[in-house]
Amino acid sequence: MATTISAHEHARRRAFPHRGERPDIVDDCPPDDCPARWVLEILTTKWTPVLLHLLQCQSPMRYGELRRAMPDVSKKVLTETLRGLERDGLLLRVDHGEKPLRVDYYITELGASLIPIVRSLRVWAEENIAEVLAHRTLSGRTDPPTAREGAVTPA
Repeated sequence: MATTISAHEHARRRAFPHRGERPDIVDDCPPDDCPARWVLEILTTKWTPVLLHLLQCQSPMRYGELRRAMPDVSKKVLTETLRGLERDGLLLRVDHGEKPLRVDYYITELGASLIPIVRSLRVWAEENIAEVLAHRTLSGRTDPPTAREGAVTPA
């Protein structure tokens, strides 16, 4: 009986024919307990790199300053992203307990340590976007992919 494999699995087998000699980045990680997956999940949200960059350049920033610097993000998404980054220790939220409400956001050392990684991803994207878009055109899929498909759009 023949076994059918996906195109992705077929390509992976061609790229890494000697599976035991080069373990894949996620092979050693159970799906629910993989630090690499957790970090990628943080970094691949749409607004995380932008927020980290803004806070690296100008810290502290208030919520209103962040909104003005990022006019395309909704209040809800900005708030959720800030809460997630605070939860993960990448930024610090300081509520001064004043009326009217005054809250400052600071990048933490841990958050600042991600800046070189974000920059390297940006450099890779700028150097390779033409090839990515060419492959997209060849595949007949010129529409923007969904987030689950790995959305890559030119800047």
